[in-house]
Amino acid sequence: MVLNVKNRNIWDRYLIVLLTIQSVASLSYYAYVPLIPFLQEELVLNNYEIGWLTSAVFLGSSIIAIPSGIIVDKIGVKKGIFIFCFIISFDLLLFIFSSSFTFVLILLFIMGIGYGGITPSTNKGIIDKFSFYNRGTAMGIKQTGVPLGSTLGTLSLPFLASRIGWQNTLLILSIIVMVITFLNFIMYKENSGGKKDQKLKLRENLKKILQNKPLISLAAIIIFFIWTQLSVMTYLVVYINESLEKSLHFSLFCLGTLQFGGVIGRAAWGYISDRFFNRNRGAVLALIGILSGSFVITLGVINNNLSEALLLILSFLLGFSTQAWNGIFVLMMSEIVPKNQVGIASGFGLSVVYLGAIVGTPLSGWITDSTGHYGLMWLIVGIIIILTSTITYFMRFDNYLGKI
Repeated sequence: MVLNVKNRNIWDRYLIVLLTIQSVASLSYYAYVPLIPFLQEELVLNNYEIGWLTSAVFLGSSIIAIPSGIIVDKIGVKKGIFIFCFIISFDLLLFIFSSSFTFVLILLFIMGIGYGGITPSTNKGIIDKFSFYNRGTAMGIKQTGVPLGSTLGTLSLPFLASRIGWQNTLLILSIIVMVITFLNFIMYKENSGGKKDQKLKLRENLKKILQNKPLISLAAIIIFFIWTQLSVMTYLVVYINESLEKSLHFSLFCLGTLQFGGVIGRAAWGYISDRFFNRNRGAVLALIGILSGSFVITLGVINNNLSEALLLILSFLLGFSTQAWNGIFVLMMSEIVPKNQVGIASGFGLSVVYLGAIVGTPLSGWITDSTGHYGLMWLIVGIIIILTSTITYFMRFDNYLGKI
């Protein structure tokens, strides 16, 4: 199969730029996850409070989601990426002054605001520069930047934090983000035709978005997907370390394996959608959800007698499913609306989706604290995502996807 990007190879420099930005932003956004053991020890946190770390991040992303989409539609991809990456970098810098749980929550909230504009910006970049027939593959590759960035964070941040402290580690990350932000601002060239999209009236666009029933239905469904995704990402390390009685080093390695599975999965599912499902994105999303639920339930029924090799395989499969649906989702959001509404549609969809992260992760922590173990929590999350995915399959979203 030969893929063309407006008469260019799939690995056009713009795809590389968007992948780089997505990776660096995600590395920063999810940096707190591999640092949870350090935060838990220094700030003396229970599972419920750990859940609120995730909620703070996604609350910020939820609040900025719609405004960021409006901003990107108005000023374009290049400036949008620069503004939100600058917020991320400056926020990382402020962590050197953090000494309390409340202040950490505030900074994570600001981090969410910065990252909240990255997805609408990079989504619009993909829609602008790729055709309908290879967009799934391009979006999948771009979205690999999310688990790729978090994987790099898992492999590097705990190592640095154990030697120079977690605040100094984030300071170094802040400098790296700023340098890459300026380099990408120089490299990225805006589409000249994109300016025409900025002339449409905001009120008219918002009205059309709110009247788009498939978009609203999709966002509501994905609430449960992101609940599953972030419950696995947030609690996997402490679950393996405490309940399965594995070493912290091995538990972090499992998190890295999970994220690596997400890297492979996001690229693979985009290609599978283009190549084998005739771009029936809804069926692909349903398949990913059913697999996710099955593997999450498996996570809840295993015990500490399971070999480390099998646990690593399960971690990879969890990554390939629970961490890999995002590319298909953001592509569906972008294809359900006209091109001139991609930014605001992405923002609206994500603002609803983030509710799953804000409410779901603390709920998972509360279930775990209330029962004293993780088994029931994994069972509940797994069953709900399987039921949600079954509903998704019968909704036939492919009937609404326009060829923009």
